[in-house]
Amino acid sequence: MSEASYFYNKFKDGLNKGIKILNVRSKETYDVMIIKNRIRTLNKRRTESVLEMGNMLYRTFKYKGTINLEIIEAKCKDIENIESEIEKSEQELELVHLNADKALGNFKAIVKPNIVSTCECGAQIYEGAAYCAQCSKKVNKLSL
Repeated sequence: MSEASYFYNKFKDGLNKGIKILNVRSKETYDVMIIKNRIRTLNKRRTESVLEMGNMLYRTFKYKGTINLEIIEAKCKDIENIESEIEKSEQELELVHLNADKALGNFKAIVKPNIVSTCECGAQIYEGAAYCAQCSKKVNKLSL
């Protein structure tokens, strides 16, 4: 394999990894945004329901002097259902992150490999390199 082929293949591999990471992370970001918007809407509904229940209790007690437990129980069940939906959405959010990490496998991030030596020219030689990035000498021919 010529030096040009080697560098081309390394570049192509890096580009393919970058595109895969970008695709997975873009989908993850989109899904997270959708779920977080749903959670925000559910939290708003929960807050409104709690306020509505408080207002109903206050008005009923103020004008009738009693509290209707059936109305309170029904409203509490509505609020519990909303809280259950929030919990399911939060679990779905965790699942989106786990699936993205699983899809990326070993490509979680583009990281520079470890430096294993220095070439005669003074350039750093990275783990897995077949050639020096600066002078293009073959690594196995170098006195490392």
